[in-house]
Amino acid sequence: MIKLPQTIPVLLFGATLAVLSPQLCVAFTVQEVASLAKASSDLPVVKSAGLSPDMDVPWSKPVRIVDPFEGQFLGVFDRNSLGGYLYREDSKQVISLWTPSSIRVLVTVNLDQASSSFYTAGRVYPRGDYHRFVTTKKVDKLLLKVREKIFQLNGSTGTFAVSQELATALKNAPDENLDIRLVLEGGQTVDSEIGKETVKSWRKIY
Repeated sequence: MIKLPQTIPVLLFGATLAVLSPQLCVAFTVQEVASLAKASSDLPVVKSAGLSPDMDVPWSKPVRIVDPFEGQFLGVFDRNSLGGYLYREDSKQVISLWTPSSIRVLVTVNLDQASSSFYTAGRVYPRGDYHRFVTTKKVDKLLLKVREKIFQLNGSTGTFAVSQELATALKNAPDENLDIRLVLEGGQTVDSEIGKETVKSWRKIY
C-alpha cells in the first residue's frame, strides 16, 4: 500500500525538477529525489531574502528561504565585521547572501553624529550627545579568488549573477576562508573574506 502523505511531497518535488530542467530530472533516481526533498525540508527557514544591518538569521549555514516576493530557494548568509568592535565608529560590516542564481552584498558603515536632531534611514544608537547610526554603501563590482581563478562580477544594487562556471568553482572551493574585494560607487575598495563555514555550505547550495 502506498502512503500518500509521504509520497505526494516527493512526487511534487520531482515534478518541479522536471519543469525546471528535464535533463536534470533524468539524472536523479527516485531515492535521490526523495533525499533532496527531505534535505531541503530539514533546513532552517528564513522568511525574507532582504539584507539589513541588524538582521537575525542563521549565519554560514544552508537555509531554505521563503520570500513573499521571490518565492522559495536555498541560500547561505555570511557576515564579516571589519575594523574591530562591530559598533565602533567607521567600522564596516559586509553581509552577503549566496543563492544558486545570484550573490547579494551589503556593505554598512557605522558613523557618529554630534547632533541630537538629524534624520537617517539607518538605525540610531544614542551615546550622550552623540548618535550612532549605520549607513549603507552601493557595491558596483565583486571580485572573488577561488583557488588561482579570479572572478570579476559586475552588478547593480549589490546583486551579481552566478554563472555555471562560478557555481562549479564555489561548489569545489577548498575548506578555507575565501578573499573577496568589493568596489563601491566612486571607486573605493573594501577587502573582506568569506568564512570557511560558509564556503563549506556552498556545497549544498551549488
